[in-house]
Amino acid sequence: MSSSSTLYRRLHGIFAGNHKVTVKLKNENPKTTSLKSTKPKPELPEKQELQIIVDNFKKSSESPIFRNRYTNYRTAIRRLEYNSSFIEDIFEHQKQYPEISNEFFVCRLILLYGTAKMHEHARKLFDEMPNLKCQRTVFSFNALLEAYSRAEKYDIIRELFQELPEELSIEPDVVSYNTLIKALWKAGSLDSAVSVMDEMEKQGIIPDKVTFNTLLNAYYESKRFSEAEDLWVLMRKKNVVADLGSYTVRLRGLVGSNQVNEAIELFEEMGKKDIIPKAFNYNIMIKMYVDDRNWEEAKRWYVKMMENGRYPDNATFEMLISFACDKDNLDFALELCKKSIDSKVSIYNATMQRVVNVLAEHSKLEDAKELVNLAKAFKLSQSRPRPRYKLWLPSLQ
Repeated sequence: MSSSSTLYRRLHGIFAGNHKVTVKLKNENPKTTSLKSTKPKPELPEKQELQIIVDNFKKSSESPIFRNRYTNYRTAIRRLEYNSSFIEDIFEHQKQYPEISNEFFVCRLILLYGTAKMHEHARKLFDEMPNLKCQRTVFSFNALLEAYSRAEKYDIIRELFQELPEELSIEPDVVSYNTLIKALWKAGSLDSAVSVMDEMEKQGIIPDKVTFNTLLNAYYESKRFSEAEDLWVLMRKKNVVADLGSYTVRLRGLVGSNQVNEAIELFEEMGKKDIIPKAFNYNIMIKMYVDDRNWEEAKRWYVKMMENGRYPDNATFEMLISFACDKDNLDFALELCKKSIDSKVSIYNATMQRVVNVLAEHSKLEDAKELVNLAKAFKLSQSRPRPRYKLWLPSLQ
């Protein structure tokens, strides 16, 4: 688990309320139109559309319940297509409300600025916190570091870490150091990232699972497999208990280094340690055999996945459906398509269409028609009533 995920959950836990507020972003009142009119209604210019979102967000912000929900802000910046001027507009608007003196509320805005790649705005807001009568602790320092990480400004994180703690009398904690480690790795200074562990211990801060998981991931991605294995041993010596994230990182690394037997052994070890593999863990094993074009083993791991109560996700279906088509295993491809529809797991339209085409080519027209009809009726949820798939039967000459 990354430090960013930890920080996000802490913020989300604080701000997420039990009330759901629906924001009406566009005028949805029905209008009477002439039946004789054939002239299409002109679409609003994009900028005007975005301004409507801003105006409605500001209006909704008058409600404390609305301001209390992190998802409202996250959804807004996505709908605004990460347009910096509009995002700044709605965030500046928040300064009139009492929450702006709450450190956690301000950290939420800082993080969202990072998500929108507006790192300079994040720093500006961080610097303004005293004037907003808002305290700055290690929590907001960590939010600023994470904002720069989300904006992929890794070199600046090192500078912030060197300057701000002493300037503001803030003591970095394990989250601060974990963010620094990730930044150094992403900036191409893996050896410097590793040395941060020594600095942590000098400061009396004990590296945690996030520390080790980040460095394990860095070593494996850098193809430094032997050092990754040494780190795994060190992790145990330090009595840091590996979690699902640790095993997932190592499993990917072993597969990536073509250590198949070791990967299988590690997967089995997870069960013995009461760490229940998720669908993405099985997908790592399935993909290994799909890439190796080993149909029997790929299918065996799929069956094992189902037997152990792990339901396939879209990645599972995508890999196996395509592979089944390659192998002309049409019955299994059809079975998987039906299962994905039944479980409301959406896959690419092109993948589903390929199965229809292959079935038709092999004179399995009834099966092809059945799949088209099932796909036509498929809806992800009541709130998304439109069919997910648009399939057709090919015309065979």
